[in-house]
Amino acid sequence: MKRTLVLALIVVAAASCKRAEKPAADATKKPAETTQAAPASETTATTDVGTPMPEYAAMNLDGSKFDLAAKRDKVVLLNVWATWCGPCRYEIPELQQISETYASRGLEVIGVSVDESGVDSVRDFVNEQKKMTYPVVLDAEGKIANLLQTSVLPTSILIDRSRKIVWKKYEAIQPNDAELKKALEAAL
Repeated sequence: MKRTLVLALIVVAAASCKRAEKPAADATKKPAETTQAAPASETTATTDVGTPMPEYAAMNLDGSKFDLAAKRDKVVLLNVWATWCGPCRYEIPELQQISETYASRGLEVIGVSVDESGVDSVRDFVNEQKKMTYPVVLDAEGKIANLLQTSVLPTSILIDRSRKIVWKKYEAIQPNDAELKKALEAAL
């Protein structure tokens, strides 16, 4: 009974972490003032399991550029999250454990924050999480969410060394997730 209640609460919390839709652009604005459309490569690429991961770049919390292409020698677990998302906070210890367990075999866990509150806010959150030592990049524009075709937080994908997506999940990673472990072992 208790386990069912906890599972129900997690499902409800996960459903509540859908990324809020931004209001439509004001029709009275000039075209130069509205948000530009994403490049065709971002809008037409699919990111299903078995497909190649499109190119992706963002900003590291230290202000340097993050480029996924530079991680070609690694298996990468990308985790899209936000500081205000309860299920995202819940999975941080599991992501840290995965990072510590598999780093020596070539895995890099990377958190991609879609917070719109700014670098300082995300950096403060990460610093408060004493056990959150894996890299975090900031993507306030939500480019990664568009690439992954998701509005659900958290969303995670595992990318193998050939740049193929080998696992994808639209909710918090649970401790000892058997499917993720199987995908990790195969990719590493």
